[in-house]
Amino acid sequence: MTVRLYLSGSVAVAVISSIIWLLIIMQLDPAQAGVIGLLLLFLSLFLAVGSITNVVGYGLRRLLVPRQFPSYRVRTSLRQGVVLGLFTSVLLLLQLLRFYHWWLTLILIVLFVSIEFIFLTYDRASGRHLRTTETASN
Repeated sequence: MTVRLYLSGSVAVAVISSIIWLLIIMQLDPAQAGVIGLLLLFLSLFLAVGSITNVVGYGLRRLLVPRQFPSYRVRTSLRQGVVLGLFTSVLLLLQLLRFYHWWLTLILIVLFVSIEFIFLTYDRASGRHLRTTETASN
């Protein structure tokens, strides 16, 4: 799969899931939604946030780190999109269950940032994510 095809698919998922999420928000009664309605709400929110973050993250990496291989840009932006989508969904679920507190948000932020830091540290230590002048010229 090419990067262009991947990004086109991500944009399509972002648009469709955002529209579905907005329709659920405007048309669904939470008291009558049941488990299926809430599952669709969380799934569409996760997909919308994750895919939007994925596309924006890839674009920023392309501008800020031009020496990085496109596959590593995709991998990093996809991972960060999934993490941010999961973070948003967990916060919304905590609010729905009336367990949401500011200190829980701080704990979740520290947890997700720590996980991302571990991945970034591993990527930097491997050093294979950047093109060298020899690789770029061949």
